[in-house]
Amino acid sequence: MFDPVIIEEIIALWKPGAPVADDPILFQKVRTIMEMVFLAGLKRDEDRPVRVGVSLTDPALLPDKGRSGESIVMRMSPKPLLTVDTLVKLAPAFDPDTTLLAVWSTEEDPAELEIWSAIFTTHRGRNRFDPLPLEQPAPNSLAIISKRTGSLSIYQGDELIARFKSGRFLEPVHTHFTSGLMGWRFLEVVKRHPEFQKLGMKYWHTYRDFIDYLLMETDRRGHGGIIVWLPTDTIDPHASSGIITKHNLLESPDGVSLLADLCEVEQKQERFRQELEESSSLATICIIGETVLECKRKVIEHAELLAQMTCVDGALILSDRLRPLSFGAFLSAPIWQERIIYWKNNKARQLPREELFSRYGTRHNATVNFVGHCSGSAAFVISQDGPISGLTKKDDQVIHWWPDCLGKY
Repeated sequence: MFDPVIIEEIIALWKPGAPVADDPILFQKVRTIMEMVFLAGLKRDEDRPVRVGVSLTDPALLPDKGRSGESIVMRMSPKPLLTVDTLVKLAPAFDPDTTLLAVWSTEEDPAELEIWSAIFTTHRGRNRFDPLPLEQPAPNSLAIISKRTGSLSIYQGDELIARFKSGRFLEPVHTHFTSGLMGWRFLEVVKRHPEFQKLGMKYWHTYRDFIDYLLMETDRRGHGGIIVWLPTDTIDPHASSGIITKHNLLESPDGVSLLADLCEVEQKQERFRQELEESSSLATICIIGETVLECKRKVIEHAELLAQMTCVDGALILSDRLRPLSFGAFLSAPIWQERIIYWKNNKARQLPREELFSRYGTRHNATVNFVGHCSGSAAFVISQDGPISGLTKKDDQVIHWWPDCLGKY
């Protein structure tokens, strides 16, 4: 089903320098997992696509106890063979975002795979907004996951190393949105916030991390959409040409105030820790710690609120105050006729208009036109089965495009 070259590339990314030709059994294992997971992802369970993840993990490398480090290992008895039907039946019990089905060779045939365990690996604690400082990392093994029909994500442990979608094999090109010109576009607006004047770079770092968290939350929903970010001190979003609003929000929560509250209580927590030996009591630090957790909870819920709005067809219009202004909006702007600079591997190339029309869909084209029309704005295009693109306008002649703003997750 898959070109042998693709299998070899995946093994090379997973085990750099390993000679694939010297291990035909490993080649067969990886090919079998890819085919089984891909075919299972084409199935539907109660009219929903099957989401499943499989990890090639040697049971000899994990202890007999229920935990490996901080990963919870749930061994199975009997051990079912790895087949499409087995994956479809087991998939509803395990969320591939947190739990992978571990497979290894049977005793009878090293090329035949059986499911010997389910391994739970929560990601809580990875992001700075998570209330609980707990992380259970995935085993440093090869994992192949289907979250959306017709696409695969390939991981080495927790790190995304490749994608397969629409018949194409892609290595991720991670460009954090805050790097380079896109980060400066956000920062030059954020510096005008009263919160920045009071809290300085700590506030900016929190703001930056929130955007990153919002993108991850949006991607988890698997719907696809557009987030338009507008500096509202220079743009009236309800009167801005290029936006046809559908569901306007005359009142909505201000996310910036939540970020400022978190910054302030974190500063208090750090100050009390420094003064603990002199005057502050441990009880005081515990109280502040509880307040930090409460602030983080509110920040997370705000991100979830915004991410859910992207599930309605159209664009979410978000102010620089992180307040939702409209959702389900339609972007309608004149066609951008100037240059589009496409960044990949820290290298820039000009993206021809014909490539934009032929390779990318309506969302990307409409977003390019809008960003070109609305100076000062920035936008993210969320694909259903791929990375999140970030776009911003440098000047009247140039739009910059970053193809993967999601980071490594």
